Amino acid sequence: MLSSPWRFRSAVLRRAICASSVAAVSVLPLAASAHHSFALFDTTKTVTIKGVVSRFEFTNPHVAIYVESGDPPKRFKVESGSVNALTRKGGWKPDSIKVGDKVEVTFNPLKTEEQPGGLLVEIKDGNAVLKGGG
Repeated sequence: MLSSPWRFRSAVLRRAICASSVAAVSVLPLAASAHHSFALFDTTKTVTIKGVVSRFEFTNPHVAIYVESGDPPKRFKVESGSVNALTRKGGWKPDSIKVGDKVEVTFNPLKTEEQPGGLLVEIKDGNAVLKGGG
């Protein structure tokens, strides 16, 4: 039989493990809601538009490029992979795309077509071509 100091330490340890587990499990839904899969996009189709970059978010979980295109102008949100993936695979940098750049963007459209935009295949800015990546 354990003496009373050991019993106390064991109970404290059990409570600490339980509290840590509850804290870890409560954070998981937040992380999951911050990220979505690429299943939202129809990868059997591609769309190409020409327009002007109105916003560029070089942030995680996905890089986002907003392009104004058409008459009247529509705002397209085109997403790509993470900053890490694009930097490693495609040589992207935070200043690879700038607001005001005239670009040609090819992307896989959203399946729902509720909003204009999709998953980046490639973006051309003059002679420079940057590939998307998931």
